[in-house]
Amino acid sequence: MTAISNPDSEDLHIIIAGAGRVGHRTARVLRDQGHEAYLIDKDPDIVEDARQALGATVIEGDATDPKVLAQADPERADVLAALTETGATNFAICAVVKHLTGDIRTVARIERPDQLDEEGTFFDRVVYPERAGAKSAVNQILTGDTRVFEDAGGDLDVAEVQVAPEAPAAGKQLDAAALPDQSHVVFDVTNDEVPQPSTELVPGHRYLIAAAPGVSREARRRLVG
Repeated sequence: MTAISNPDSEDLHIIIAGAGRVGHRTARVLRDQGHEAYLIDKDPDIVEDARQALGATVIEGDATDPKVLAQADPERADVLAALTETGATNFAICAVVKHLTGDIRTVARIERPDQLDEEGTFFDRVVYPERAGAKSAVNQILTGDTRVFEDAGGDLDVAEVQVAPEAPAAGKQLDAAALPDQSHVVFDVTNDEVPQPSTELVPGHRYLIAAAPGVSREARRRLVG
């Protein structure tokens, strides 16, 4: 399986094949975390909706066509996520991008758990119906020290993060961590306790943070770097 050197980087270039419900929401969450997502879809109405809603690069065409896939610049991409509604199509898309460039991680949305037996041939990670929501796909794509919670209500982003030694808030008390407004550290996972204003944000420890989507990236940066 292919690995990326820093899956929590703020500069990941990610290709998403399939701009329907799952692909669209996945792109939004990735964008809010500071990553660059290119979407591909062959339905012109879906393409137009995604362009207007996301302000992202959306390519109209069949992602199984190498010429279409090449428009998303796969040679500089870190991850390709094939999130169409058809497992066979997603396998094909992953196979095509692996042919174009072997130095890329691939995530495929599958239709049945028994298709997990194919993992590792053309794709490195899978999203299947039991966890096919956008935030599950984000977790499979990033696989780093931040985990987005899939069942958070409304537009609230809830994530489990591991404080990095070089992070701005590392070693500081919570009341001095300068987290942005509308963001909060709600639980100390490592110590299994609710944090207090005097709680020190210890490097290597894990915490739950809740933030409005517009500030989740900055809150994460303060803790992860």
